[in-house]
Amino acid sequence: MKQLRILSMAACAVGFGLLASCSDDPDPVVVPPNESGFVEVDGGGATYPNSVFVSLRSGKQTAVARGNWDLAFSTGSDFKVLINGTTGAMASATSKTDINAVGAAEIAAAEASGELIMSFTNLQGILHVDDAANPLSKPVVAAVSATDATNVVYLLSRGASGVEAKPWKKIRVIRKGEGYTLQHANADATTFSSLDITKDKDDSFVYVSFESGIVDVEPAKTEWDIQWTAGTASTPYPDAVNGTLAYFYQDLVYHNIYGGVSTVQVMEADIAYEDFMAEDAAGLTFDSSNRLAIGSSWRLGGGPTSQPAVKEDRYYIVKDSDANVYKVRFLSLTKDGERGKPSFEYELVDAGK
Repeated sequence: MKQLRILSMAACAVGFGLLASCSDDPDPVVVPPNESGFVEVDGGGATYPNSVFVSLRSGKQTAVARGNWDLAFSTGSDFKVLINGTTGAMASATSKTDINAVGAAEIAAAEASGELIMSFTNLQGILHVDDAANPLSKPVVAAVSATDATNVVYLLSRGASGVEAKPWKKIRVIRKGEGYTLQHANADATTFSSLDITKDKDDSFVYVSFESGIVDVEPAKTEWDIQWTAGTASTPYPDAVNGTLAYFYQDLVYHNIYGGVSTVQVMEADIAYEDFMAEDAAGLTFDSSNRLAIGSSWRLGGGPTSQPAVKEDRYYIVKDSDANVYKVRFLSLTKDGERGKPSFEYELVDAGK
């Protein structure tokens, strides 16, 4: 929903300064979007502990520790569950539907195959992560069926990429009315816990931590535009499954595809950042389905003889859920030489609704 600021009048002046009561339903006043801004991302430092959600409309950023959640439950009409790609989490389906029947044999098989270890030698890894570009289009956990008997148990590695390693879990998700029931336990346990999850239509997902239950992570679905984070990505690799390798990457920038945000890259050689105007957006093709349209393309990865740096030959046009159009230019990858504190500037080029 739109961000609104309600101005409530306690009384109205009439006549000679006398006061009379106002309507109980004052007209809402829409706060206009920021015309420009500069953001130093609160990524937390060199170990990149945070994911950071930024609203261009308000300039607000919300930093959340990447390890604070384990599963994200879709609030849409589908029944889908995502694992925490920002920690490098991986999951593997078992053939069993009784969570207590999963244990030593399944753990040993997964450990022997290495399928739940994120590495450049795990050529099967892409089969055990959510799709990096559009997770709901191909989640590793199958869509939750209305037929309980078809919902199998999964082994879950919670990831250890820049976060504290935690014990493997086993999970099973079934439907409960229009929501979910999560069954979960340590992978070698003989009992399990259950948690009911109710969909909240104001959010894209309901987030769950095995330790803390339902937790706050991303803002409401239309209250953020881009997210800076570390997370699971993919790259072409001939020997990997389907020619694609899963790996973990720092300094990814997602845009909010499930909240109505779209984006497109523009090269300085085509039109300079300073010269980009509202009419220039009309001829662009915005991407609303690949959250990695910005991804890692805004920075150089560095190597043996160079340091990571911002690419200065490009910028991005971002259209928010209210059709406000911004131009966004990344300025730095570090602050005082420390990673995890990038910065960018942005400017409103066309006000939407």
